Amino acid sequence: MIKKITFDFLNDVSENNNRDWFAEHKERYLAAKENVADFGQAVFSELGKTDVLEKLTLYRIYKDVRFSKEKIPYNRHLG
Repeated sequence: MIKKITFDFLNDVSENNNRDWFAEHKERYLAAKENVADFGQAVFSELGKTDVLEKLTLYRIYKDVRFSKEKIPYNRHLG
């Protein structure tokens, strides 16, 4: 199950999307990332019982801003 702390972090990073804020709250990011990875692994394990799956991966939170009109440095989601 995805915990409330993960959603709280994502809401906060949406409102404070800058490097200084992120550096101060990196531990929260790591906890949210671990929570999403655990959830993904649980879903992956269940799906693996009936389907052939590749590996489980997560996107990075760092956004590629080179070609983006919106120059915020971090994604507002985990995927």
